[in-house]
Amino acid sequence: MEPIINSPFKFLDPYGREDYNIFFGRDEEINQLYQHIHKNRLVLVYGTSGTGKTSIVQCGLMNRMDDIDWTPFFIRRGDNINDSLLNNLKKAISNKTEAETGVTAALTGKSVLIQAPSPRPSTNIIKTSNVCDQVYETLKNVNLRYLRSVYLIFDQFEELLIMGSEAEKKTFIDIIDHILTDPDLQFCSLLFIMREEFFAGLSDFEKEIPDFCDRRLRIEAMNARNVEEVITKSCEEFSISLQEGPENAKQIISVLMEKGIVSLPYLQIYLDQLWRSVYMITPVKTTAPGKAYPALTFNNAIIKRFGGMQEVLERFVRERITVIQDLLEKEFTGVPEDFVSNVLDAFVTAEGTKRPLAYVRINNGIWFTGQVPPYLLKRPGNLMIRCLAEMEKNKILRTEGLTYELAHDVLAGLIDARRTEDQRRAGFTDQQIRSRYTGYQNKISELLSNKEIESYRPFMEQLNLPAEIIAFYEASVQQRDRIAQVRAAEAQKLQKLKERQRRWKWGWVLGGILLVASTGLYFYSQMLRREFNRNESLVFMGYEMKNLDPKEALNLFGPIKEKVYGEDTNKVNQKLLEFMQTQAIQGKFSKYSKLLTVSLIEPGRIDISADGNFIVLDSTGDNVRSKQRHYVVFNNKGENIDVNNRKNIGSFGDINYVYFTNRPNILLLAYKGVEEQPEKKKGASKSKWSNKPQNYSLIKQEEQEEDAQDQPYQPESPLPNEFLLFDCVNGTVDTIRLGGPRRYLHAYDDLEDGPFTEFDSYRVRFTDNGNLMVPYVEMDPDGFLVKKAQLLDDKGQHLAYLPSSVTVTSSRDFTQLLTLDETHETISYMNVYNSDGHIMHQVQNVLFGDFTEDGHLIWGNGSDINILDGRDTLRFLAGGYYDYAYAYGSVKIKKLLARKKISFYKEVVELIDMKDNSRRRFDETLVAANFDKNTFISRNIRLNDYIHPFDTLTSIYFRDSWLPWYKSPEMPYDTLWRRDLTGRQTAPPYTHPDGFVTLQYNREKDELLILTRQNKLILLGRNMEEKTAMQLTANDRYGLSDNGEILYYVRDRWLSAFPNNLQLHVFDASRAWAQLQLWPLKMDVSKQRRKELGLSFK
Repeated sequence: MEPIINSPFKFLDPYGREDYNIFFGRDEEINQLYQHIHKNRLVLVYGTSGTGKTSIVQCGLMNRMDDIDWTPFFIRRGDNINDSLLNNLKKAISNKTEAETGVTAALTGKSVLIQAPSPRPSTNIIKTSNVCDQVYETLKNVNLRYLRSVYLIFDQFEELLIMGSEAEKKTFIDIIDHILTDPDLQFCSLLFIMREEFFAGLSDFEKEIPDFCDRRLRIEAMNARNVEEVITKSCEEFSISLQEGPENAKQIISVLMEKGIVSLPYLQIYLDQLWRSVYMITPVKTTAPGKAYPALTFNNAIIKRFGGMQEVLERFVRERITVIQDLLEKEFTGVPEDFVSNVLDAFVTAEGTKRPLAYVRINNGIWFTGQVPPYLLKRPGNLMIRCLAEMEKNKILRTEGLTYELAHDVLAGLIDARRTEDQRRAGFTDQQIRSRYTGYQNKISELLSNKEIESYRPFMEQLNLPAEIIAFYEASVQQRDRIAQVRAAEAQKLQKLKERQRRWKWGWVLGGILLVASTGLYFYSQMLRREFNRNESLVFMGYEMKNLDPKEALNLFGPIKEKVYGEDTNKVNQKLLEFMQTQAIQGKFSKYSKLLTVSLIEPGRIDISADGNFIVLDSTGDNVRSKQRHYVVFNNKGENIDVNNRKNIGSFGDINYVYFTNRPNILLLAYKGVEEQPEKKKGASKSKWSNKPQNYSLIKQEEQEEDAQDQPYQPESPLPNEFLLFDCVNGTVDTIRLGGPRRYLHAYDDLEDGPFTEFDSYRVRFTDNGNLMVPYVEMDPDGFLVKKAQLLDDKGQHLAYLPSSVTVTSSRDFTQLLTLDETHETISYMNVYNSDGHIMHQVQNVLFGDFTEDGHLIWGNGSDINILDGRDTLRFLAGGYYDYAYAYGSVKIKKLLARKKISFYKEVVELIDMKDNSRRRFDETLVAANFDKNTFISRNIRLNDYIHPFDTLTSIYFRDSWLPWYKSPEMPYDTLWRRDLTGRQTAPPYTHPDGFVTLQYNREKDELLILTRQNKLILLGRNMEEKTAMQLTANDRYGLSDNGEILYYVRDRWLSAFPNNLQLHVFDASRAWAQLQLWPLKMDVSKQRRKELGLSFK
């Protein structure tokens, strides 16, 4: 077989900085990553294996960044990620090494690790006690030396999650947390590169660093267009002619395409092997001037004859193993026939991923410093060095200084697929003996039985076990030998006794002995059976269950729970909850779940109608960066709207943002339309609606427009200037324009409900008689945006301008409107209008204004609260040292709730009885008030348990200001209180150990939707009980319809809508077990089916 020819393709090596001229198809991802690292100090780059994550960083990002902008360090785990990090940093400031560090050194093939001074495995290990402080100090020294930002880039970060110990992970989390929070280390940024299938292993990081996964970039597989670009441009660069042009590239893509995706490592292997094959059959090889490779030709016949991808991969691995095995057998004597296969097997974990092996050179041999199978340590050093060198030459292995590893994850999968039955039994033995050792260590099981020893013995030489487990095995063997000796001695003694005492009167003695022995054997066999079933359950649950259908896996927890005992019951409960918290299980309780085309829904790109019958969301896709998006409306079955056999009528393109209005099922879609030009004279219509002056406000506004006509025209604003009103039931669409040039709707970020009430905002809304209130902004001649509002009738005719400097407030029945006008220099006005735009009341110098729940006008200027009751004005003075910030009330039931600001961080709630002016104060923040249901909800933290970094005297002086410096250890979490309007507590207080991020009150159901800091979505009922609890992930969207009937969320590309009658709680084991007995989780799994799945008990 011919030796390997150096083809021009990268094969399984990642692209480096010098490969910029042959790196194609990833410009968009490089730009995204460049933007991410300039905006965030911590970025997580993830994707499936083979999407080119490392190449995007090593080649794309490296060539995009200027050397003067950063000092990058490219770090792999090695034996210990903390030691590798420190060694990299120390080498950068060593006087023996030039300032080429991190990624720069790694990309040029130079080692960034310090050579171990001796072969002993423990020599190069840094003590945990001081590694953290050394990292911080060394980072500061690096910054002082290079005077540039430092970037720590952790490649193949999943190695820490798979192979790292708990102590190693905890130390690393402490280091990252300190780097992110220490003001002296603000120059240091972090970039993590990992495979997405190990994303769940980051839960420990998120517990300590809640925003660890917030800034992440997913590297998608290349689409067919980009893959075609890679093929054609690479062939052009390497003097390869495609005889049929683009058709050859498409033919290669069709060979490699699997489930709509082309794996980049497969592409490189295929092109590499195809090039070698064509090279071998090309009789005359001509190299053009200035070219590095001879001219070759690919055509349809060659590509078709070359075979499919699986055939190419298997042929490559099989041929390389055969070549190396034959070479070693010729040079060395006594080489086992499966030697190369067993060596490669050591570089693959039981999960089928790469396992790097650290080593040092000793004279003419090699010493593996980590855990490796014994057969690698017992081979001659020159044989191992020759074998590893040939594997590296054949591009199966690669080395980065002091570690050997497989060239790519693809090879790990191929080697795992080639494992023999004995190798797989060895892997199963590895799992079994580790589980048995854990049980022995926890004092819930004994040493290995004779049967287990004999079962494990043939594979001990192949297993990669730590010293303590090997000692456990040897102790079991020694105990077996001792027991065998004791039993042999006892048997000999018994034989002598039988020979001496053959008379019948001693028969009962022998019978008693046999009875005791049989009883002991029976109980001993029962103990072994119980232990076997326990081990079988734990191993199956830990390794096999994740590959099953989630629903079928859930229904195996019952049989497993029956076979475990002690602390293992907690493990079963924890695993059960992990399954319950997945989207696959939570989605089964939904009315419908729909797979989306986008991985992340931004705010303003999803909403639900008041009755929960319709949901609108962004369906543009992740590859479109424009602010104009495509939206689609789904009905209550998760289907596109179909009215009178008109398909997909709820699909809209080039939309800025959407939301449902206060009128049932009417959806507003804002977009950027054609910009209207200023008119030189007053005319009829400035839009599809004509302006008909009907009051003073309109006449004054038109005069202002006429005066501004001589001003130069201003640039356009990116804000939307038109909107659609779509009736989701009837399928009708009305187009609304704002009636003049340079008029725009408010930006979506300004559309949230006001800080005090959901009836106060910049949103467009309907009045009770069908008129339309439209807040907007208008660009003045100087380019400034001036806030305004106008009222249109149901025919689209202009009714009135409403002077408004802030948000517009509506009464609860939408019969009245309230605005604050601060355009005058010295006086502010609160204006109240009816639903036709006629002014009803005007009050000067008002701090806040609103309507009570029964429609009365309420306002205040800080020192008092005023309520208009018919012709009477009821007034309530603040008293004390603090003014009123806002007030709510009901004249019908004679109650007021007032908010007072005590400091920037603290407020109190004052409950006022309007009958006798009596008051009660609560040192809490008001969350929601519902006078119709006689309740209000508040939230508090024990503020006085905050301590300050001053001396005791200063701390006492500042106690009431509640500067949030440090929490005392005994401080409780956030607490929610529910009381009636007499101040009496009506439900137990509610706290959660995670703390609260958002609180959403549903007025119709009188329920509270909570998101905790660990992304737990919890719905509290009227008695503050956890009615529903589900798990979300970072950046997910969620909400509750206004009528409280439908709860929805978007998670892992799935839109799920749930009825608000669930008893689903995925964080409570007892409720989870109960749910397994009900639809939709209950499922019968027979014993035969359990055996087919690999779960069998004795």
